[in-house]
Amino acid sequence: MNFSIHFAGKHLVRYIVPMMALVLAGCSSTPSKKDRSLEHAPRKQVERVAYNGSPAVAATQAKTMLVGQVYIRDRVNGGDRTGAYLDVVLNPVSSVSNQWYQEVCRAGKVLNGQADQRYVRDAFYAKTNDFGQFAFTSVPVGEYFLTSRLYWIDTKPMSGPVEYGGLLSKKVSLVAGTNAFDLNDADRCRGYFH
Repeated sequence: MNFSIHFAGKHLVRYIVPMMALVLAGCSSTPSKKDRSLEHAPRKQVERVAYNGSPAVAATQAKTMLVGQVYIRDRVNGGDRTGAYLDVVLNPVSSVSNQWYQEVCRAGKVLNGQADQRYVRDAFYAKTNDFGQFAFTSVPVGEYFLTSRLYWIDTKPMSGPVEYGGLLSKKVSLVAGTNAFDLNDADRCRGYFH
């Protein structure tokens, strides 16, 4: 009896081990499904225009304030996603910011070359709080592009982690007093949003 168990065990090992190897090999060769909604063609590149400043904002002495919130409607899980501790940029309207808005935000292209340091210096920057709220105090009255990025990661059963959200931007006109403008999915940059 002892001999037959040992003999049967030997045969089981001989058949089970190769079967397990085949099963594992089949698992590793199964093609994984990719989320094709995130793929896009290579982005078209555009030469950056020269920066000549923002004459309308530079000419005004009047100061104002801007408050708002960054959020996106989460259509997958429901509710709003607010952007905590995000950078928010208030960029004066100029030849360069107009080009950025039209070519990058609206058309999904890429600007070639380095941004002029004066262009970077002339922008105003703020951070959102825990609730995605931001404030710019004592900025000149005038026209600006208000911009931020809000992303989050979620999972799909067949493809794994997927990035949602993207770049948000809109043109705002700030007048004397307190101005209130939110950034949300109505302000999404089409080429940089999922």
